[in-house]
Amino acid sequence: MLSNGMGMLKKKVKLVGKSRHGKNRVREQGALWRVVGESLRVHFNTKAPGPFLLLESEDQTGPHGSHARWVSLRDDPNFELEVLA
Repeated sequence: MLSNGMGMLKKKVKLVGKSRHGKNRVREQGALWRVVGESLRVHFNTKAPGPFLLLESEDQTGPHGSHARWVSLRDDPNFELEVLA
């Protein structure tokens, strides 16, 4: 299923930080996330190729609710994903 990223909605994933930025986000916002969206493209500049998953944090919430982030399934510079369920 990770080949194109589609079909991942509602799955739980574990984020593992690769870069300093990624490791800090995992430390601050938690490692357990839920897939709430999928897209072949995102509307911001990134060198990472698609497809992308929109993740919502399971562990931590910020002042405005759950944390959310887009993560590329292929060659994300900051994170690696492990599918849990």
